[in-house]
Amino acid sequence: MLIKNTTVFTKETLEGLNRASNFTNEKYKKFKLIYNLAGLIFLMLFVRYMVLFVTNDDSKDIFLTVFYAVAAAVFLFIGMYLMDRDNKRRFNNLYKNMIGVEFNYEIDSDTIKVEDADKDVDLLKWDDVLRVEKDPDYIYIFFSNEDCLSLSRKGFTSASDKDLLELANAILSTRTEAKETKANKDVIKINEDSIDDSYVTQLDIENEDHQAKL
Repeated sequence: MLIKNTTVFTKETLEGLNRASNFTNEKYKKFKLIYNLAGLIFLMLFVRYMVLFVTNDDSKDIFLTVFYAVAAAVFLFIGMYLMDRDNKRRFNNLYKNMIGVEFNYEIDSDTIKVEDADKDVDLLKWDDVLRVEKDPDYIYIFFSNEDCLSLSRKGFTSASDKDLLELANAILSTRTEAKETKANKDVIKINEDSIDDSYVTQLDIENEDHQAKL
């Protein structure tokens, strides 16, 4: 089966690619969640103390109000902007020249053919694919954490996005199983025939001497 796709690389493609690069980054997701949750908690505490000020409650505290406001701003800034800024900048530098370029893809079970508007052709192998990610608009084929192909899910002219995902899953699953099988074969096993039966311990000698005396 030959899968064909035509995708115009846009700013939205670049943004989706940036997000997809972190889909399997557990450290990134954990810290992003921590910062955002902490920011929301501080924000709720700030709102609570602001309500005390508005209602002129006796328990109002200007120091805590300011502290919670600053803490909420800092944590949300880190979680919602700062953690993504460097990643966005890196991907923007790598892919900004591709914005507006149309790419044609021809994909089978062995290779991925990529042709741009200038008729330059790259022939890539599935063996070099690191992982495949998806979102509602695109399928991303990663060859490294930064080297990636982005295919629009609406751009398939032969077969469909579902066919590509099934093909990718079958290829990557087979490759994983092959690696696991090889690893199992490489496990070192003790060769019982190599055990030297003539080896005598000090305890054996002492037992023999004891039997001789009897």
